[in-house]
Amino acid sequence: MYLTKTTQFKSACKLCLQSIFTLVLLLTSQVAIAAEVNSIRLGQTPDQTRVVFEMANTDVYRVMHLEDPPRIVIDFPGAQSNVSFRNQRFQDPRLSGIRMATDVQRTRVVLDLSAGYEYRHFVLAKTEQRPQRLVVDISTHVRQAPTLAETVIAQAAPPPATRPQATDVASVEADNPVQVAPQPVPVRPTPVATQPAPAQPAVAQPAVRDTLQQHNRMAKEFVIAIDPGHGGNDVGAIGPSGVYEKDVVLAIAKKLKEEIDRQPGMRAILTRDRDVYVGLDERARIARGQQADLFVSIHADAYTSPQPRGGSVYVLSQRGASSAMARAVAERENEALGIVTLAGRDQDVAFVLSDFSRESSLQASRKLGGQVLNVMSGNGLHLHKSTVQAANFAVLRSIDMPAILVEAAFISNPEDERLLVNPRFQRQFAQSLTIGLQAFLEESGHKPNWGEPLFVRHQIQRGDNLSTIADIYGVSSRELMRLNGLRNPNQLVVGRSLRIPITDKMTVHYHRTYRVQPGDTLSLIAQRHGVTVPQVMQMNNLTNANQLRVGTELRIPIRQQMLAAS
Repeated sequence: MYLTKTTQFKSACKLCLQSIFTLVLLLTSQVAIAAEVNSIRLGQTPDQTRVVFEMANTDVYRVMHLEDPPRIVIDFPGAQSNVSFRNQRFQDPRLSGIRMATDVQRTRVVLDLSAGYEYRHFVLAKTEQRPQRLVVDISTHVRQAPTLAETVIAQAAPPPATRPQATDVASVEADNPVQVAPQPVPVRPTPVATQPAPAQPAVAQPAVRDTLQQHNRMAKEFVIAIDPGHGGNDVGAIGPSGVYEKDVVLAIAKKLKEEIDRQPGMRAILTRDRDVYVGLDERARIARGQQADLFVSIHADAYTSPQPRGGSVYVLSQRGASSAMARAVAERENEALGIVTLAGRDQDVAFVLSDFSRESSLQASRKLGGQVLNVMSGNGLHLHKSTVQAANFAVLRSIDMPAILVEAAFISNPEDERLLVNPRFQRQFAQSLTIGLQAFLEESGHKPNWGEPLFVRHQIQRGDNLSTIADIYGVSSRELMRLNGLRNPNQLVVGRSLRIPITDKMTVHYHRTYRVQPGDTLSLIAQRHGVTVPQVMQMNNLTNANQLRVGTELRIPIRQQMLAAS
């Protein structure tokens, strides 16, 4: 009997320990997957205001409409807020403000509305690269079924048709079910070759070189393309008191144009001169169409914390961002351009444009950025970073001339927000940029234009052949032989670089990831994905096709046709 009681006691203790362990696991898992509201974005059209909530680890919410005063209340049960503001006012005909409050039970968001509104809401399902989003559209028009074409950039196979519905409460509108948008299949471009060939200017005799340079500086009118970021339904970042980035950067850009146009031998053009949205390709076309020598994109920085402040200068980077802040800024600006967030080598970089930029343009951009930054510092402007930052900005990637992206200040910082709307600061900032541009042109303006044919370099890998290389880049083998002085297409030297011309329509490589499984060979993997072994080896810097490790992630190229140069 004693043994029986002992056994029962041990069993009870074991069961108790198992219960405690299970409870700890449940609590730990709940903490690990805490529901969150991570961001709120606002967009506008003449007829509609769109509010987008990014959610994590939850698809439960309640939407209520209340009157006197008119407002929409959105509850996220059990969710914490990572949004930096609590109360913002807007100059919007439909939405006058957003208020937020968070307690242990929920995060509540109140959208304060004007009279005579209509609204609808729907859900954009989570993808590999984008969180689930709740979209609320506010309109003064008669309510109708949500139109998702404007939301989806690239149409693909839709996600499962059913999603959890909004939790019912007494005041939820019965005719506003949660709706699901088809989701784009994300991909991320990866450069095939990132070492463009510098242009070689003709060598002049030293005795006449200075005279030629002086003549060029005096005779040429330098054109500077000024690109005020955002515009139209893309308001950009929003300051604590409701200031729109699109408005302050347009005001700065106009003052910058005035300052540049006052300088002899300089003329400025604007990619937009009013509150309209200009697409990425159109901005590049405007700059090229006016034969611009330099490209300056004007923005106002923003961050999740209100502490950072000051201006920064960015240039395009082919090898990733120079800092976490640079990555965050690039992500925000690229997303505003309507560019799909992509997956691949660098999880913070996403583009749908080609990865071909001539090295001479990049070097000139870094030099231009340095000149501008030095003047900003010397003129007493507060700097966030004292050195030129590098990041993968899509608006710079599409430009084949020296280009910089300048963040005037942090609109998310209350003090900087006040500066951004101050005409004196706007003028001081514009004058500093103008002096920096002048200094760059005085030193480098005599150099050849940066609009010549572009080239990249391909380093020959073991297993390459000329026809495969030509096929990868969308050019003919004969053209490659001519450009590189090859007499025999079968005599390629491993390690040698080939000069590859960039055509108007060029094959650009994106990739997906694949984890190596037991029994895989590189040949089988390539065959399964419809690519060649050399392509996979090149993308993953492999030197031996037989050295695969189970569990290793490989980048598998995806070929698409994209416009690379005009």
